[in-house]
Parts: sequence; structure tokens; C-alpha cells
Amino acid sequence: MMKKKSCISHNQYLQESLPTGGWAQDSRNRNKSLKRLCQRYQKKIDSALAAMAIGLMFLAGISTFLIQLAEFGFRACK
Repeated sequence: MMKKKSCISHNQYLQESLPTGGWAQDSRNRNKSLKRLCQRYQKKIDSALAAMAIGLMFLAGISTFLIQLAEFGFRACK
């Protein structure tokens, strides 16, 4: 005895399980809350980004200095 299989298209499944317009509202609320958080902590975010930029420039300067020092040492040994 063979059982009859019922097939549901992928689109029908999504339409039945997800309410129409539910995702759009959730997305708008998430964007508003993210925007509020960014505005609230804007000074801290800016200072953290500035500190990271200064730190990266400092590390780049140190690495450049060490590379030049190594090249100078290598030339002096020849």
C-alpha cells in the first residue's frame, strides 16, 4: 500500500506561517532602537574611534621604525 504524499510549495508555507507585514514593523523598531543607542553614546563612540585611530597610527609608526632599524642593521653588517 502506497501512502499519498502531499506537497506544499515553499511560498505557501511561508505565507501560512508568517503574518504579512510583521517583519517590516519589527525592522522599523530595531532601526529606531539602534538609532537611539547611537545618538545616546555618540560621544563615547567618537572617542573610541579616535583612540583606535591614534593607536593604529602609533603601531604603524613603531613597525615602520623597526623595519628601518632592521634594514639599517642589515646594511651595517655587510
